[in-house]
Amino acid sequence: VSFFRVPIHSFDLESTDNNNIIPVMSHIDAPSPTKRYRGGFSSSICASLFEDPHRRKDCCSLACCGVLAGDRSRYLLTNQLPPPLWRRLLVYIALPAGLYVADRIVMRNIREEVIAEECHDAFPDDGSGPFLGAFNSSKIHDDQSLYQDVENASIAHVVLSFSFYLVTLFLLIRAAANRFKFRNQVIAHLKQKSLEESGLNESDDIHTIIEANALLHKNDTRQATKICGFYRSPDDIINHSVQSDDDNILSTDEQNSGDLCTCLWSALSKMFCGICCGCWCQCFGMCATAQEEREIAALVPQEKLLIDYITFQPYKEYFHSQHLLRTEKNGNLIAHIRALSALSSQLMKMSIIFLAALTLYACTNIDHHFTLPNMVLVFATLFQSFFILYFVHWNWHRFDLSLDTVIKCFASGFVFSTSTAIVVEILVSFVVYFVTGLLGVIALVFEVGNLDMSDPQTFIPALIRENAWLGVLAMFLNAFVVAATTEELSKYFGWFMVETPESLDEKDLNDMMEGADYIPSDMDQTGSTEVDPLISPNSRHSTVLYQRGLNSKGVGITVGMVSTALGFSCCENLKYVFSSTDLSTELITLLARSIFPVHALAAALQSIRVCQRDLEGDTNMGLGRVLIPALLLHGCFDFFLMVAPVIISVRHAGDIVGGGDDSTYIDRYNTYLGACDTYNAVDDGIWKPKGKGNRNENVDEVDTMISGISFGLSTLSVIIGCIYYFVQSRKQKQRLDLLESDNRSNII
Repeated sequence: VSFFRVPIHSFDLESTDNNNIIPVMSHIDAPSPTKRYRGGFSSSICASLFEDPHRRKDCCSLACCGVLAGDRSRYLLTNQLPPPLWRRLLVYIALPAGLYVADRIVMRNIREEVIAEECHDAFPDDGSGPFLGAFNSSKIHDDQSLYQDVENASIAHVVLSFSFYLVTLFLLIRAAANRFKFRNQVIAHLKQKSLEESGLNESDDIHTIIEANALLHKNDTRQATKICGFYRSPDDIINHSVQSDDDNILSTDEQNSGDLCTCLWSALSKMFCGICCGCWCQCFGMCATAQEEREIAALVPQEKLLIDYITFQPYKEYFHSQHLLRTEKNGNLIAHIRALSALSSQLMKMSIIFLAALTLYACTNIDHHFTLPNMVLVFATLFQSFFILYFVHWNWHRFDLSLDTVIKCFASGFVFSTSTAIVVEILVSFVVYFVTGLLGVIALVFEVGNLDMSDPQTFIPALIRENAWLGVLAMFLNAFVVAATTEELSKYFGWFMVETPESLDEKDLNDMMEGADYIPSDMDQTGSTEVDPLISPNSRHSTVLYQRGLNSKGVGITVGMVSTALGFSCCENLKYVFSSTDLSTELITLLARSIFPVHALAAALQSIRVCQRDLEGDTNMGLGRVLIPALLLHGCFDFFLMVAPVIISVRHAGDIVGGGDDSTYIDRYNTYLGACDTYNAVDDGIWKPKGKGNRNENVDEVDTMISGISFGLSTLSVIIGCIYYFVQSRKQKQRLDLLESDNRSNII
């Protein structure tokens, strides 16, 4: 019987089973508990995640595998500080990342050596080539020095790869052990509180009961906190209800109610709740970490929970100075920087140090693929995001949201949203590829009997043209599911998990600041002793010391979400820009991605409906309705760009099959030569691409028209998104003004 749901009575030690060292609880006349949970958890381990729109900390259990959330819970419960941030970055990020990057550099050098030799064989300097068959040769090169270099590099690759996986595995096992140890501490504290509430805090058997309980839940706790595990679902939970923080049980009908996204999330979570062999799939203890954050809230005072992550600095230590900047309309940048929290200051310092170190690395020319011009491109990529952020926040709305919150939102988007999106996109891509591959096999089975298979020159192009819809479907799923849905969700939760003083409601904020020494009891936040006629004497010092207008709050939500999106797009731009080793290609990619700030616009569209939910009190505004406008914008923009190459490829399906004719040979020649030019392995003064049959010189007007229409439709989707945002934001401003006017009238 779970000690969380019924009173605990003393154990009957005489009734203990000889084969079980855990005492058996004596019989009590009490109602049977409606729910039992394994592992000492106070509620279902897989439920309630993201179901409460006001529970921000659940999202933190997913970011960085819940490391920061676990640190915060451990600090709140035991006052144990984690290692210094620089040491954790060095051990948990720099060390494995350094091994991985070194291994990638070694592998790239191997590839370049082999390709350079193949290019030399195919395009010899004496002009006797080209010998394109050299690219299809599997023989070991005759050059013994090259073979020795490749062999030495291969040994280095094996050593670095083994070291990377060994270090990563060690760190994961160590983190799992720490989670297991802390989970037992949480169970002990929860048990202690339950015993105290039952009046048994003076019993001599308290420690015995705690140790017995920890032993009882040992296996389930380990499964919930290990790297990957399968946590058994409770035996008596058929419909997985959720126990909220106020001990209310949500019925099955209440859980299933909601919009499309809520129902989809519920269906997805239930795939791992009893259906998958009666187990819940657990990774890196994230569900257990989310549980612990909810349980910690019942074990520590409310005011102690109002702290930052990483630095654990209380909000009230820095919020008052930030609020004074707003009330005094102080636009001095230095003053805003001085008012930053310790966390934001650390983020800025670490960013400056990292960029300085990266600049020194680029100047050394150790890696010829990353030199000083590439570093200039890094600063250009950062400038693009900061330029937009300057106008969105500092130039227009610096007093609606603090610089401190903007920095935290940008960092969350850059680190947490991007990393989460990458992992989820990989998983979702597998599902999409499986679906499209399965449809392709089915289409092939039905088409084989209707096409002439005797001539591959006509069969394969005809098969491609007949199933062009499959390529369009694949691009649709990639645009709307893999890219738009995943990235918009990641950006939303990246903003949602950032909890700052400005995200608190006014009652909690004033309760937090009521006991601050620097707020005189006879003064308001501006230092004035005059009584505002709109503030009642009883509430003047407790509930409205820190008060903002609804429109200011709405603008703050928009700026915060756009800041998160700009952090996400900045990291994504860096990834796409440096996916190529050619500097001109990197520059073109940056310019192309800078023309349309789609991520920022999509975040602004989300903010409209978030304000409807949080400020206007629209209870029907669920997560799905919040995301729909952003999904349509993002999905249409990507889909129109993705589908054009598919249509062009279908038009040239006949070029895929090589028939040995002169045109196909020249196409192969130019393809191989272009690849060799990338590695500077061919003398450009001797070998030039031939013009005959080169499609790049004989541009197809239809292909150009298709590309132009695709770009135009993507541009049109952005224009429609901008118009929709400005129209809706204007309407929302009028609604918020009306609400605020009604509130002031009611106060008077």
